[in-house]
Amino acid sequence: MAEICHHNIYLQMDQQLDYFPFPDLRPAKWGWWIKVCITPAIVLVGIIGNCLSFAVMKSRNLRKKSYSHFLCALAVFDSLTLIGRQVTLVDDMYHNLGVENKGVFYHFNDAACKTYNFLEHMCYLMSSWLIVCMAAERVVAVCRPFKKSVLRTQTGAVAIIFSLFVILSYTQVFRFIMIGSYMNTCQATQTFLQLYVNLHIYLYQFTLIFILPFLLVFIFNTMVLYQIYRVRREASGDSRSRVVARTHKTTFMLLAISTIYIITMLPLVVISISAHFALHSSKPMLEVQVLLMRIQPWHDLLSVVSFVNYGINFFIYVVSGQSFRFELRRMIFSKERHISTSGTRTREEVMKLQ
Repeated sequence: MAEICHHNIYLQMDQQLDYFPFPDLRPAKWGWWIKVCITPAIVLVGIIGNCLSFAVMKSRNLRKKSYSHFLCALAVFDSLTLIGRQVTLVDDMYHNLGVENKGVFYHFNDAACKTYNFLEHMCYLMSSWLIVCMAAERVVAVCRPFKKSVLRTQTGAVAIIFSLFVILSYTQVFRFIMIGSYMNTCQATQTFLQLYVNLHIYLYQFTLIFILPFLLVFIFNTMVLYQIYRVRREASGDSRSRVVARTHKTTFMLLAISTIYIITMLPLVVISISAHFALHSSKPMLEVQVLLMRIQPWHDLLSVVSFVNYGINFFIYVVSGQSFRFELRRMIFSKERHISTSGTRTREEVMKLQ
């Protein structure tokens, strides 16, 4: 998300560092080393957790829930995002270590660069907007718990996920036109460079990644929390209130997902926006370069924090989701019983053969 935007900013800065008169003030490497050491662990744990989440959400008792479709899609796109982050990190390591004629994208042609760039950014967008959809689904579930709506049906959830992918894909078509293989790496061609940077930063980064998702998630969560407070204050001991209480348990789990999304992503977005405006300010270039170099290690650290967003959902489900914990235990123990039973039958068959 903000990582990609900030990467473009520092790419512009790196071109200026060749003429920078103070080599002692070059960016500190402690943030980069933190990213190199911690990112693979986050990627590994996150992918395993997302696979477990997908398996549990597809279990017999949960797969008919509308929100399970959103969570399964989120697990898929979060995993793809983590894989993309690791691929980009490996490519950055080649460049930072000064390895010539090497890199993940070194042998990519124009078609491969266009496809990879498009899919990478689509995974970011889908991860963000699926959280928006879940926040909207919780508003409907809490405010109108006894009425059916498109968001709260299986068919409706699948249709919304598909429609979301189509709409977001349309906003990223410009990547197929402007991205290519240039100087052995995937980036915008010189003809479209300025237009691409503007579309990437202002349409993709500021609008689709930052302003709209954060604003909508915040508004939806506020509405949900207010409704829960109002219902609990007026709650009685009838059956309707017990149904609402069960809805609230699921709601708190999904609220935790969107809250973690804001907490982990907001610092990186803020520092990326600050770096962007500093680079385009009227301050002397030398002063801007010094500021950006001081920010860069903190950006690397916050990018690691942002990666947590794509691998922490499984642990949120375990802590806050009672139904998820029950299905996870049932899935694990049923497999253990199956293995134990299969082992017993095998031994009995062996005894009969003797």
